[in-house]
Amino acid sequence: MKTQQNSDQILLEFKALVQIVQKLRGPNGCPWDKEQTQKSLIPFAVEEAYELAEAIQKQDQKDISEELGDYLFQVVLQAQVAEDEKHFDLLEVIQKINRKMIYRHPHVFSNEKAGSIEDIWKKWEQLKDDESPRAKPLFNLPKGLPALSGANKIGVKSRNYGFDWKNKINVLAKIDEEVNELKQALMENDPKEIEHEIGDVLFSVAQLARHCDINPETALNLTNQRFQNRFNKMLQISQLDKSRWKDLPDETKESLWQQAKDSEK
Repeated sequence: MKTQQNSDQILLEFKALVQIVQKLRGPNGCPWDKEQTQKSLIPFAVEEAYELAEAIQKQDQKDISEELGDYLFQVVLQAQVAEDEKHFDLLEVIQKINRKMIYRHPHVFSNEKAGSIEDIWKKWEQLKDDESPRAKPLFNLPKGLPALSGANKIGVKSRNYGFDWKNKINVLAKIDEEVNELKQALMENDPKEIEHEIGDVLFSVAQLARHCDINPETALNLTNQRFQNRFNKMLQISQLDKSRWKDLPDETKESLWQQAKDSEK
């Protein structure tokens, strides 16, 4: 647990960060920071989120610490821009998240008993719905949310309504069914139907990941990185340029792939 001295130091450093951002946006501040708007900062917030996720996947603690700082800067900067434009300020941001976390965790901040993790999630969704005075669509997903993450969230919400597969085996059977339908679409060579069936396969795989308590977005990102590493290793082993590599027999390429894979062990 943090000592009072450490807590005081955190508050001092956070206050210093707020003052730094205020100065960057002030009359004698940085021209770039001064011209930023909420919308112009969107790409930077998204980029920092992905860089933080990558650092966490790599379990590089020094990098995680730095990327958390970069993301925190984006939060403070966005709040300062909002204050400058007379919308809200950082105090309101912090007050709202404090109230929200206390309200959505009655098993921690009140006398309510905690059930299973699934019960806690159901309660979270119920409290979240109760917070909004306006009726919202059930699947109110951000437009920029990656599709696999969206499929995962859709599955969670559907499960809370009792509409879900009973177990992993049932989901796997659904994947087999969708793959067979994709095969049929490929045989018929119907581009629109192929797109439709590929989407169904991906959605079903995302649900299997959810049933296995695996984030499908994280799983695919790890596979993407693994493929890149192995492909780069193949090129390194072969010491061939692109034109010569392309002319290699498939058997040789497969052998190089296996060597790259074996090098990971």
